Amino acid sequence: MQILTRELFYDILLKNMKSLAKNPPPLIVVTGHYGAGKTTFATKLALAIRETGKSVAIADLDIVNPYFCAVEHEELFAARGITLCASPLKRSGTSMDIPSLTLNIAGVLAQHDVLIIDAGGDPEGAKVLGRYAHEIERSSHDVVCVINAYRHQTQEASQAVQILHATEAASKLKATCLYNNSHLCNETTPEIIAASEPFAQEVAALTALPFVNL
Repeated sequence: MQILTRELFYDILLKNMKSLAKNPPPLIVVTGHYGAGKTTFATKLALAIRETGKSVAIADLDIVNPYFCAVEHEELFAARGITLCASPLKRSGTSMDIPSLTLNIAGVLAQHDVLIIDAGGDPEGAKVLGRYAHEIERSSHDVVCVINAYRHQTQEASQAVQILHATEAASKLKATCLYNNSHLCNETTPEIIAASEPFAQEVAALTALPFVNL
C-alpha cells in the first residue's frame, strides 16, 4: 500500500493546480468547512498561477482562526513574488487577531492579474466576505467550495451541503464550483482519495455545482 507523505501529497496537489492555473478568473474566493484544506488549495493555486508568469496576490481573510492560515506562508510568498494581504497582527506572529481587515479589492486587482481570497472556515469565518460581496460580484470571479469527506461534520454529503449553504448565506456569495480535497494527511493513500469520489459526486449532485475548472 502506497502511503502519501505530506510532501508527496503537496507535490501532487501542486501538479494538479498547474492544470487549473492556465486561465483563472481575476478573482478567486476559497471557502469551505474548517480544516477542509482551503489554505492548502489557495496557497498551491497561487504558486501555480505565479509560475505561469501572472502577477498574484493572496488575501488572508480568516479572522476567526489564527492558525493554519495563508499568513504562515509569508516567506514563501515573498520568495515567489506573490503579494500577501493580511492583518498586521498576523504578520507580527502573534496568535491574536482582530475582527476587521480592510481589503481594497479593486486596488489589488489594478496591480495584479489574479487575487485569491482565503476565507475563514464555516459560516462564522465567511461572514467577513459579506462586506465585500458587492465588490466581488462586480468582478469576474469564482467562489470555490473546498470539500473533504474525512473532516468532522462533513463525512456525509448532506452535512457538507448544509455547511455550504450556510456559508453562502453568511458570505452573501454563491459558490460557483467545488474542489474535492478529501485526504487524511500523512495517512492518505490513493485508495483513500478514490474512496471519497462517491461523496464528492453526491455533493455535486445535491448542489448542482461543477468541480473546479479555473
